Amino acid sequence: MRHTTRLLTAATSLLFLLAACGSGSGPLIPDLPATSASAGGPATKTLPPARNYDPPVHFSQTGAVPMPPETGQGLIGLDGSARRPLPVVLVGTLAYIAATDRLLAVDTRTGQQLDSPITPRSGQSEPYQPSGFVGDNPAQRPLSTTVGGHRRLYTAFVVDMPGSGTTPKQPALELVGVEVPGLRAAARAVVPLEKWVSEPPYGVVAAPVFSDEHTVVVRVTDDSSDATTYAIDATSGKVLWKQDDFAARAVVGSTVVGELPGESYPAKTSGLSLSDGSIRWTKSDEARSVTILPGGPTTVVAYGETAGRANFLNLIDPATGAVLDSSSGAVSDVTCEYDGTSVTVCSQPAVYGDAWAAAFDATTHAWLWSLPDDKANRVAPTVTTVWHGAVYGYTRSGPVILDARTGADRATAPGTAPFVVDGDVGIADTPDTSGVLAAYPADG
Repeated sequence: MRHTTRLLTAATSLLFLLAACGSGSGPLIPDLPATSASAGGPATKTLPPARNYDPPVHFSQTGAVPMPPETGQGLIGLDGSARRPLPVVLVGTLAYIAATDRLLAVDTRTGQQLDSPITPRSGQSEPYQPSGFVGDNPAQRPLSTTVGGHRRLYTAFVVDMPGSGTTPKQPALELVGVEVPGLRAAARAVVPLEKWVSEPPYGVVAAPVFSDEHTVVVRVTDDSSDATTYAIDATSGKVLWKQDDFAARAVVGSTVVGELPGESYPAKTSGLSLSDGSIRWTKSDEARSVTILPGGPTTVVAYGETAGRANFLNLIDPATGAVLDSSSGAVSDVTCEYDGTSVTVCSQPAVYGDAWAAAFDATTHAWLWSLPDDKANRVAPTVTTVWHGAVYGYTRSGPVILDARTGADRATAPGTAPFVVDGDVGIADTPDTSGVLAAYPADG
C-alpha cells in the first residue's frame, strides 16, 4: 500500500460564501445567471401539486418519466440491481443528480432539466471510470443539510487546477453548496489535493460525508489504497484539519468514524474528533478487512473478515469504538441505511452470494427481524432503499415493500422497487431496458 505523509505546500485558495452569513472574505467566484429551462427543452408545464405519501406504498406505471443517463450510469447491474447508492437526492418532485462534472436538477414529473447545471469553476473536471465496482461511485450522492434554516446540498468535484508559467497543473477538490429548491451555488471551496491523486491509473472520488452550519467533512479516495479526509470550515472555507490514510464514512455526534483503506493488515478503524481531527480511538482486532457504514443517529456498522477468515458484522459505539453487538455469517458488499425515523436496515443482494436482510432499532441497537426465514417459508428481498418505516426491494416474485420494524410484507404489488424515494416519487429501473431509470409518481 502506498502511504503519503507529505503535506502540500501550495497555498489553499478558498471561498465559502454562505447566504445566511453575508459576504465572505476573498475574491468572489461569480455564478452564471440561471435560466428557467434547459436549452432547447420544452416549455414549462403547469402541473397540479404532487400527492404526498409518508411513506408511499404504490407507484404509478403510466406516469413514469425517463431520467437522464447520469442518474444511474455504470451503477445498475445486469440483474437490475444498483451496485452502489445512486448519486441522487430528491427534494419534493425535483431530482438532484451528481455527475462527475456537473450537478443537474430535473423535474421528475416532466423530465425537464431546471436552470443551468452547477459546474466546477476552478478548473477542468476529471471524470474517470473506476475498475469494476470495487471502489466508490464515479459520482457520489449529494449531501443534504440545513444552513441558516434553509436546505442545502453539497456536491464535490475532482478538478485539475490550470498551470501557469513554471507552476504545473495540480489536482484539487472543489466543494459546492447549492441552496434548494432551485439550483443556485451559494458556497464554493477549492482545496489542493495530495500528490497521490494525480498518480495514474487510479480513479479518484470526492464525497461529502457530513455537514452542519460549522463544518463540512469530505472524503477523497481512489480505487487502490489511498485516502485523505478533509474538514472544511463552512464559513471561511479554510481547511480545519486533514487526516491522511483515513477514509471517513460517518459522523455521529462529535466523532468522525472511518477506516484505513486498502489491503493493510491488520485492518484498522478509527474515531476522530470532529473539531480538530485528533484520534479518539483506534481498533485493530487482527481483522483482514473492515468497512465502516453509517448506522443511524447513535451507531456505525463495521463488517469484514477476521484473521481466521470468519465474516463479522458489528454495531459500534462511535464515541468509544466499543462493540455493541456482534454477528457472524455471510457478509459481502453489505449496505446499511437508516430509515429516517427509528430503524436501520442492513442487507446483502443475491448477486454477491446468499441474499439476506435484517433490521435493528436505531436507539436500542436490538435486532428486530431477519430474512430469509426457512421456518416461515420467506425469502430475503434485494433491498433497494428504506424510508420512513418502509423497506423497498424485490424478489423473484417482483417488487415488494416490507414493514421496517416487523419485516412483514406491507405491499406485494407496489408497482416498482425504487432506489431513491420520498413522499412524491420513486426512482427505479424500467422493466424493459436494463440500466435505464425512470421517475414513478407515488399514488398510494
